[in-house]
Amino acid sequence: MHISAVEEYGLRCALQLAGLPEGSVLAASQVAEREGISVQYASKILHLFRKAGLVSASRGMQGGFRLIRAPESISLKAVFGAFREDKAGFCTQYSGQQKECVHLTECSVRPVFDVLSGYFDSVLEHLTLRDLLRSEAETKNHIERFAASEASRVRGRLSQNGAGEISGRLE
Repeated sequence: MHISAVEEYGLRCALQLAGLPEGSVLAASQVAEREGISVQYASKILHLFRKAGLVSASRGMQGGFRLIRAPESISLKAVFGAFREDKAGFCTQYSGQQKECVHLTECSVRPVFDVLSGYFDSVLEHLTLRDLLRSEAETKNHIERFAASEASRVRGRLSQNGAGEISGRLE
């Protein structure tokens, strides 16, 4: 999985807003200063968040941006979703010189990407901005506990689908 610069900076900007006391706002210039990015870049990110329904903006001397919902109700998947266009699956995205992938009907690679994509989406859906407001050690422990339980769930799903050999290798 590739995380773009705008996604990484976007997550960091979202965390700036998530850490604010309730009712507080931050101007784009304040977000930019705290994250060491240009005001234009911070403004672009905050505009995308607003368009995605994650933040609201108020104008004036006391204006700025704030999260619309509580940090514990905003998943990392929602944050990253503010920057991603809906793309076709990998099978339709890289078809080579053909109109469709030559392996469209039978492909041993597709299950690999399906499992990885599902696992990654599950992790991002499970983690919230509130989870990342913890210390690094606490966040790491939380993610490791979730990853272990999610890996068990994936192994179980794979063995139910007749992919026991792959499931055994995940242990």
